[in-house]
Amino acid sequence: MRHSRIFNSAIFDEVAAVIGSGPATKLCDRFGGTILYVPRVAANNHEIAVVIGAELAQLLCDRFAGSDLLLPKAYHRRQRVIELLKEGKLSIRAIALATDYTERHVHNIKADSIEDDGQGNLLDLL
Repeated sequence: MRHSRIFNSAIFDEVAAVIGSGPATKLCDRFGGTILYVPRVAANNHEIAVVIGAELAQLLCDRFAGSDLLLPKAYHRRQRVIELLKEGKLSIRAIALATDYTERHVHNIKADSIEDDGQGNLLDLL
């Protein structure tokens, strides 16, 4: 039997809509970056149930039964960095410490998240 494979950062939002963002984050912490097969039924000792509890595991199974989920490894951490940057209350160093990233990576996330100002790139003129 062939089953579908679902992967991308949007999957975090789909999973969070079913079981909540806290449990979805726990799944990303445990299984992020790997393929997680979702059975039709998860026993109490199933790896998903161990992480988020049997009741939430069954909700996940009801929605994603037979699917391979490729949960993002650090999607929620990246989103947290962006939130903290937008708040503007913490230094780059403090954000790096709070999210377990390097300062350099926080700078990279900041650069990636800045919206295009419509002015173009000076290097395009050369």
